[in-house]
This record gives sequence, structure tokens and C-alpha cells, in this order.
Amino acid sequence: MSELVKQISDLRLKVEKLVNLHERLLKENAELVKNEKSLKDQAFDYKQEIAELKEKNKLIKVAHAVSESNQNTRDIKIKINEYVREIDRCIGLINR
Repeated sequence: MSELVKQISDLRLKVEKLVNLHERLLKENAELVKNEKSLKDQAFDYKQEIAELKEKNKLIKVAHAVSESNQNTRDIKIKINEYVREIDRCIGLINR
């Protein structure tokens, strides 16, 4: 009978260890699930921020292109005015 009591005692200890392990794993799993949700939220926020930054970058590129275009247009107008003045000067010399 003592052998049976020893086996039951050993079995009880093993069951208690398994229950403790199960509880510990449940807590760990809950923490991991919570961490996963947090990381998913963070990834979503980063994706939104990336999309916003890409849009800002696109707008900056367009604004820069327009700025260069305006500068080129201004330079062309200045050059045309110089040519017109030179032509007027030449016509004035011819008419003398």
C-alpha cells in the first residue's frame, strides 16, 4: 500500500507542476498576444506615417519643379527682353 501512496504522491506532484506550468504559459501567452496587438498598432501607425511622408515628398517635388519652372520662365523672359532691346537698338541704327 505504501508503494501506491508514493505513486499517488508522485503523480500529484507532477500534476501540480503541470498545472503551474500551464498557468505560467497562459500568462505568457496573454502577454504575447498583448504585445502582438501593440506591435500591429505600431506597424499600422508607421505605415500611415510613411504614406503621409511620401505624399509630402511628392508635394515638395512638385513645388520644387514649379519653382524651377518659374525661374526658367523668368530667365527666358529676361533673355527675350534683352533680344528685343538689341533688335530695337539695331533698328534704330539702321534708321539713322
